[in-house]
Amino acid sequence: MTLRVDLIFKPPYPQPVLVVDVFYGSAVGALLSAGAKEVWIARSVRAARILAEDGGLLLGEQEGIPPEGFHGGLSLQALLGLQVEGKTCVLLTPALSESLEQVPLGSVLAYFRNAGAAVVYAAQMRIDTVVAATQARLEPSLTNTVAAGFIAKRLCQTLGEEVELQEGGRLAVALLKSFPDPQESLVQSDLGQQFLHAGCSEELALASLVSVEGVVPKLSQVRLLRARQYGLSKDRLGFCFQAR
Repeated sequence: MTLRVDLIFKPPYPQPVLVVDVFYGSAVGALLSAGAKEVWIARSVRAARILAEDGGLLLGEQEGIPPEGFHGGLSLQALLGLQVEGKTCVLLTPALSESLEQVPLGSVLAYFRNAGAAVVYAAQMRIDTVVAATQARLEPSLTNTVAAGFIAKRLCQTLGEEVELQEGGRLAVALLKSFPDPQESLVQSDLGQQFLHAGCSEELALASLVSVEGVVPKLSQVRLLRARQYGLSKDRLGFCFQAR
């Protein structure tokens, strides 16, 4: 088996992949771990509101604050304490939405908090591609690349001699060696710096915890909103995750 690690998206992906997103993946996982029925990912405020028309819980931020009518932001500390059992949640996360447009149904989210469970699932399902979610403008993400290296290394150890790591994976594993403490990769990332400047260092600590969740969020549905009816253009997709 050959294990491929993409440091930026290189579609098409004919088979499900592991999408590594440390910050936003952790938000999805926190809600599913708390018993949410499903978590929808939206690119815009308008799309999020449409997805929540049947009573979904609206969560997200614009310029650091929840838009009007939203029930809360994306603070991992706050999400871990929400009562969401049996509810539908809608997350406004444009960056994650853009990433998900490039992967097929059945793909799963991986991050530090669910690394152990994600590796076990990938080994069982013979998933052979790991993709580090990119930042805006499709730039590589420091944190997600380090996390992809961590997961790829664990997957190689799990599968043993039967797996061959391609060059992208070797690069990610090499970068991992520079960050023996996962939290440091978050601190040095652009998004991590934003958290620090906002006085939210606890967010980095929570997102860097390793293998504390058993949930693996699985992309189970893609909803195409009727663009003409709602006045939407590119901003028309919703992506649904459920606990596998």
